[in-house]
Amino acid sequence: MIKKVLIVLLFLLCGCSSNVIHPTLMTINDKEESDEVYAYLNQYLDSFMHDQDTLLGTYEGNDIVWSIADGNAKVVDNQLIKGEDADEYEKISLNAQIVDKEYIFDNICLLDVIHGYLISYFSDDEECLKLAYTYDGLLWYEANDQKCVFKPSSGTKRLRDPSIMRNKDGGFYLLATQGYDNPEIYVWDSADLVNFENERLLQVNASSSAQQMSEKQAWAPEGFYDRIIDKYVLYWSSPEDGGMYYNYSNDLNDISYPQQLLDTGFPVIDGTIFKDGYDYNIVLKDEREPMEEYSRLFVGYSDTDYLGFDEFNMDYITGHQSEGPFIIYRGYNYILYYDDYTRFKFKALFFEDFREHDFEEVADTDIITSVENVKHGSAIALTYPEFLRINEAYDIE
Repeated sequence: MIKKVLIVLLFLLCGCSSNVIHPTLMTINDKEESDEVYAYLNQYLDSFMHDQDTLLGTYEGNDIVWSIADGNAKVVDNQLIKGEDADEYEKISLNAQIVDKEYIFDNICLLDVIHGYLISYFSDDEECLKLAYTYDGLLWYEANDQKCVFKPSSGTKRLRDPSIMRNKDGGFYLLATQGYDNPEIYVWDSADLVNFENERLLQVNASSSAQQMSEKQAWAPEGFYDRIIDKYVLYWSSPEDGGMYYNYSNDLNDISYPQQLLDTGFPVIDGTIFKDGYDYNIVLKDEREPMEEYSRLFVGYSDTDYLGFDEFNMDYITGHQSEGPFIIYRGYNYILYYDDYTRFKFKALFFEDFREHDFEEVADTDIITSVENVKHGSAIALTYPEFLRINEAYDIE
């Protein structure tokens, strides 16, 4: 009898859906570094770098001499150069010498040169994964004749707000909103962005003893790998809970309880984080009502890390109701795309210095595309080998 009771209790605790992963307690051991130089350079270096990337040359007037501590690569004139026989996703460690001190930075994945950007999106008539491609951020190419490339098989089967992020070994995770008001998000693994495996639902919006949540919404999930703590950071929106939240995960098969990402004093959604060297920046949608007065994009800044957003510029960067921002780097400037959703347009802004707030509207005629009905897009930089794999599968043209 006791055995039967235990089985029933375990069933109730685990829930009826075996592919829903509920939050667990996860502690993050913050690595406190007394050396400010090490802490600065460690944050400045990205988790993923590309062949021919230029490294920081000086720190407070002192030259930085970079070298490869481990991995098949070299540094030439402050540029990272992959070795001819290097792996596609080569793991490297960097050595930085400043005056008489040396610093080692591990856990960096060195990729090939950026070839272009893959845009993931959905459309109102088809809630599924759709893709497009661009080399320069302005000329867009269709993938799979604008048809769905992937659909969920569990949950609501409604895939919205898709976002692709890299795993720490160079592969990919696909994240998406599950329908509309659900506390779980979709997650898939993918080695090539052609095959999507291990479909699961992560319950990111959940209550704990430390924080009561609505357990209702988890909109527009995005994420990135933080090599400093060796964790993935997932962030998402919940108007019901007043704003944006984040979770940690070891491998997107577990999830921590949510914590508040930032506090603007009013509801916000659709935040996308943009790292520029040491600095972290964010683009957000003002979710206050009435929508005709608010519902526009503004920006925020952090001088510490992605948990330190405490400065917001409330001069809107968009002049009409807008949401779903994402950013593409073009080597000499950036393009910020967004969904001008009440006018059914996809619009864009140029900028060079995010913190100077120098946003300039891109003329509609400069955006050359036959792609239609783009809703809440997201973009990820791809290398040439990665492009070849998706081009063979999706016939990009």
